[in-house]
Amino acid sequence: MAKSQCDAFDDLEGYCRILGHHLRFSYCRSCQEGFPCFKILDCWFEKFDVRKFVEENFTAAEIEQFLRPPKPKMQTLMTLIQQAQKRMKDR
Repeated sequence: MAKSQCDAFDDLEGYCRILGHHLRFSYCRSCQEGFPCFKILDCWFEKFDVRKFVEENFTAAEIEQFLRPPKPKMQTLMTLIQQAQKRMKDR
């Protein structure tokens, strides 16, 4: 069975600078709720033309969305704490 254009590189393995171990490209291209990791261009450019892959498989709006760096961890933690406090208060 032939692979589609989107999963053609899924079996390639590379080192993840965020998680600290090797992963297949299939994880990196779909780890953000079906969208690629924001570091996909940095991590895969040596293995294949990842920029071309991204441009051929995602819209400009999608690319802009998933290439945005994540919020700082402290900001994310504060948001989660506030949400938990609100849930407890609403009970």
